[in-house]
Amino acid sequence: MVGSHTVRITKSGYADYTTNIEVTEGKTAEVMATLQNSVKATFTCNVPQAQLYIDDRYVGKAYGTYDLALGDHRIKAEAENYKDCNRTITVSTNSTSFDIRLVEIGNFTVNGVTFEMVKVEGGTFTMGATPEQGSEAQSDEKPSHRVTLNDYYIGKYEVTQELWQAVMGNNPSYWEGGDLPVVSVSWNDCQTFIDKLNRMLASQLDGKRFALPTEAQWEYAARGGNRSRGYKYSGGNDIGSVAWYDGNSNRTHKVGTKAPNELGIYDMSGNVWEWCSDWYDSGYYSSSPGSNPQGPGSGSYRVLRGGSWSCYAKYCRVSSRFSDPGYRIIGLGVRLALY
Repeated sequence: MVGSHTVRITKSGYADYTTNIEVTEGKTAEVMATLQNSVKATFTCNVPQAQLYIDDRYVGKAYGTYDLALGDHRIKAEAENYKDCNRTITVSTNSTSFDIRLVEIGNFTVNGVTFEMVKVEGGTFTMGATPEQGSEAQSDEKPSHRVTLNDYYIGKYEVTQELWQAVMGNNPSYWEGGDLPVVSVSWNDCQTFIDKLNRMLASQLDGKRFALPTEAQWEYAARGGNRSRGYKYSGGNDIGSVAWYDGNSNRTHKVGTKAPNELGIYDMSGNVWEWCSDWYDSGYYSSSPGSNPQGPGSGSYRVLRGGSWSCYAKYCRVSSRFSDPGYRIIGLGVRLALY
C-alpha cells in the first residue's frame, strides 16, 4: 500500500528490528535487517575479588563487560568470606547493566551489636600433647593424634556481655561491661543463646548454623590453623603477651587487649574458660576419629578449654583440657563457632 509504514521483524532469541519505510507506486520496497542476538552486558560488584559464573560457566571477575545472548541467564558471584549471590537476570536491549551485592559472612549484627567470625580453613593437625607442651602435658592430652577438619568459622573474640544482652535480654556476669566477656553462663544457657541467635540471623547464614566449637575445632583454631607456628599458648610462647592469667590479673578483661594468634583470634589462652560442645572423657584420644571428631556420645561433664584470668599458665596451653558438669562460674564464658 502506498504510504508510510512501520515494519517490525521478530525472531525468537533475537532482538526485534523496527524501521520506517516509504512505499511509492510502481516501486518495490525492500527492508535489509541484521537481527541482533547478543548484547554487551556490564556487571558491577561491591567486592572487587568476586568471581562470576554465567549459566554455570566461569567468565571472570564479577565486574566488567561480557557478550551475552538475549534472554534469561543464571548467574553466581562468589568471594571468600562472602555469601554466594545466586540469581536469574534477563538480558534485553533495554537491560544491559547489572549490579551484584555480596554480603560478608564473617560479620553479623543483632539488635545493633556487631560481632565478627574468622574463617578457619580446614586441614590436618596433631592434636594433644605435642612436643612444645613439654612436661606440663597431662595424661588426658595423650596420645597426640592426627585430626582432619573441614572449613568452619570461629569467633574472633569471646562472646561479650553486650552481645549476650542483645540476644538474651539479660546479663548474668559478675563484673559488668559491654566489651567484657560474658561469664557465669552454663552449658545449657549457651545452647539457649545459640538457638535464639540462629533464629534471629537465619536469613543471613546461607545454610550454616552457630554452635559451640567441638574440642578439635577449638584446639585447631587456638593453634593457628594452617598458619600455626607451633606455639605453646594461643599466639605465642610468652604467656604474658597473649593471655590474662593469674600472673597478671585478678578479674576478666576487655576482649582483644592481648596479642592475637596466627589467625587473628584473641584470648584463646586466658581471660575466661570457654565451653566446647563435647562430652569430656579423659581417655577419648585413644579412640578419637581422625576426621571431624565430635567427642564421646555421652558423659557427665562437658569440655572446657583455654584457661582463665584465675588460672596457672599451664592451664592456658593450647592442648590443656578441663571439664565441668555445666555450672555457672565467674571465670567461664563462651566462644561461637559457625559451620
